[in-house]
Amino acid sequence: MLVKVKPFPLLPPAVGRSPLVQNLGFVLLANWLCQGMRGMGRRELAGRLVLELLLAGLGASVAAALGAQGSTALLAGLLAAHTLQFLANGQLWVCLRYARWLRLDPARCRLFLDGLVQELRALPWLREAACIGSLAASPHRFGPHSDIDVRVVFAPGLAGFLRTHRLLLRLRWRALVRRVPLDLGALDQPRDFRAFRADEPVAVILDRDGRLRGELAGVRALVAWP
Repeated sequence: MLVKVKPFPLLPPAVGRSPLVQNLGFVLLANWLCQGMRGMGRRELAGRLVLELLLAGLGASVAAALGAQGSTALLAGLLAAHTLQFLANGQLWVCLRYARWLRLDPARCRLFLDGLVQELRALPWLREAACIGSLAASPHRFGPHSDIDVRVVFAPGLAGFLRTHRLLLRLRWRALVRRVPLDLGALDQPRDFRAFRADEPVAVILDRDGRLRGELAGVRALVAWP
């Protein structure tokens, strides 16, 4: 069993809480398949799909060069691309934190988070960023099974689209290497924060134009990130 219950909102409650689902193997499989796509904004999803197709094409070419034929090479390319996306997008440690045998270093994760906040605030083109989840309510209570839930809002235009995706890839890859469970995503607009759990506050990291507070005032509890 897992160290805590992992929610699966798309499954019937009886199934979602059963031992068949509440185990590390199922958590890894489900996250490998879906990779958090249900909660992505359209622009992040579009970028992820384009990148996966490019990686799959490259993987299929490599498989064909190694002797794989037709559909086999294509399947190998798709599997390799999807697995690389799973690793590069930070899903591994987000999943493994549910394992009882894994205890991540809270001090190291907290140091990573402090650096992340400073980096986001130093980007002049990034307008909005916030922490959600349990850390938003208790930013100083980082435990050995906690994760970091951060969302940024896409900057406008093609340049903003590319910059935001580069930012996501860079930070997620850094989290993978440093063994930090970073759940990082990008939303299309500030109002998309309304879709997250209403019983947890949104801790504002960056709100240069006041759009985030304007959209969520009276709708969600807002706190300033320390």
